[in-house]
Amino acid sequence: MSQPSMPRYTSIIFFLFLQLFFAAQPCHRTVTYAAGGGLWQLLQNSIGITAMHMQLLSNDRVVIYDRTDFGRSNLSLPDGKCRNDSSELVIKYDCTAHSVEYDVLANRFRPLMVQSDVWCSSGAVVPDGRLIQTGGFNDGERKVRIFSPCNGADCDWEEVGDGLKAKRWYATSHILPDGRQIIIGGRRQFNYEFYPKSSAPNVYSLPFLMETNDRGIENNLYPFVFLNGDGNLFIFANNRAILFDHKTNKVVKTYPAIPGGDPRSYPSTGSAVLLPLKNLQASTIEAEVLVCGGAPKGSFAKVENGTFVQALDTCARIKINDPNPRWVMETMPTARVMGDMTLLPNGNVLIINGAGAGTAGWEKGRDPVLNPVLYRPDDASGSRFELQNPSTIPRMYHSTAILLRDGRVLVGGSNPHIGYEFTGVLFPTELSLEAFSPSYLDPNFDDLRPTIVSSSASEGKNIGYGQKLLVRFKVTSKIVTDMVSVTMVAPAFNTHSFSMNHRLLVLGNEKVTVVGTSIYDIQVMTPPSGDLAPSGHYMLYVVHQEIPSEGLWVKILTEMARW
Repeated sequence: MSQPSMPRYTSIIFFLFLQLFFAAQPCHRTVTYAAGGGLWQLLQNSIGITAMHMQLLSNDRVVIYDRTDFGRSNLSLPDGKCRNDSSELVIKYDCTAHSVEYDVLANRFRPLMVQSDVWCSSGAVVPDGRLIQTGGFNDGERKVRIFSPCNGADCDWEEVGDGLKAKRWYATSHILPDGRQIIIGGRRQFNYEFYPKSSAPNVYSLPFLMETNDRGIENNLYPFVFLNGDGNLFIFANNRAILFDHKTNKVVKTYPAIPGGDPRSYPSTGSAVLLPLKNLQASTIEAEVLVCGGAPKGSFAKVENGTFVQALDTCARIKINDPNPRWVMETMPTARVMGDMTLLPNGNVLIINGAGAGTAGWEKGRDPVLNPVLYRPDDASGSRFELQNPSTIPRMYHSTAILLRDGRVLVGGSNPHIGYEFTGVLFPTELSLEAFSPSYLDPNFDDLRPTIVSSSASEGKNIGYGQKLLVRFKVTSKIVTDMVSVTMVAPAFNTHSFSMNHRLLVLGNEKVTVVGTSIYDIQVMTPPSGDLAPSGHYMLYVVHQEIPSEGLWVKILTEMARW
């Protein structure tokens, strides 16, 4: 008998099982579950800091940090370490941590030490697996910091110094095919630069950022940036976008403004993703960007007068390589500002966190949106959104969400205050970590779920571009061969409602071969170039009837990569 496609309802028995199971787990104290809408787990009551920035590394550890000028955190630095910084604006001698490393597999964390202020910065993981973090505030605005992953407790932040030529506060980073990263914009910075440096000019003008700047409000910070399959960059700020050739410093294409003209960039913060890239061997590859949420025109000024305007409830979707591209509008189940959008291994999009009214900024958000929304990009228009089960924890300004290798989404942060504030405020500073498990992780689907047995991209072996890749997997039920595919996901650097460098590539399904009882091989082709998949680490998944396997770390590398 053929197996059903991804169900959207589950049994009461499963709900009772989860309650009993998690009640026995010391670190999982809160479970919210209802049919078809996912599951929430409280992983840590407190990690001592608020998760304002997050990056998953290829050793299944997450680097998290907030800012040094929040005051003293709730986590001490180890071994008597203290930060002594005469230029610090709040606590010049601080023996508390403002960064942690979270071990996903062990559900443990340890303090890390940053040397300068990392507030509202950006970053990217380079091909060798190191996190290169750029910019910040005050003494950190030109700094570059490096975190090299390790499996013990010896690795920590290394500060390079003033590695940037311009002040980068609220800037966006994107990894490039050659392993460099481009850092775009920032407060009062209408330009971009590259890291590491070369003999070329250090800073390049980008007038588009000036054109999208709303005087006194901005609405163009943390621009949404995506690498297109032709090597150009799609750059969105405020309510419109360009396709930009960073090699020649030229605008290739100008896109129309989103209908209605409402801003979607910080502080009228929406979110955006590059939808899954498919048919990667085709001569022309369709690329679509989805922008969701934000705040109506004038919302930021009205908040200053105590009026919290309802957030936008629309998404705008555009095919960026079309000869005459246009935005297609869709309506979400709930209005949302400061939401986060995360690509899931099966190609769906999770919209999570945020508020129903106001804007980003200190004390400027109201009406927390506790329910995530699932967006199925391949479904018919009008039926793509599905409301998920709510968290019990408001995740307002300075919240984060990233995909983990096991398919869960790690959620943390929320601090709409200028310092750590735990009492006497509407939305206290939140130090907890949660995980949201989409319904594809329901044990009822275990017979459909692939388990990767092996791959020609074995651990420690790089894969190249345009090569055949064989993945062996196990499924206990009878499989539907034309509903099996392989995807690879680049882990995100997430902050301020945008997941930098996040992309999903559908490698497809050339053929599926039976090799044993419940054991199969699937053959696919790797992406043809670094323009589609910049060199580095990806999470590889086998997906069967929308149910993904646990991911496998793989590394794709080109000789042109610098790191």
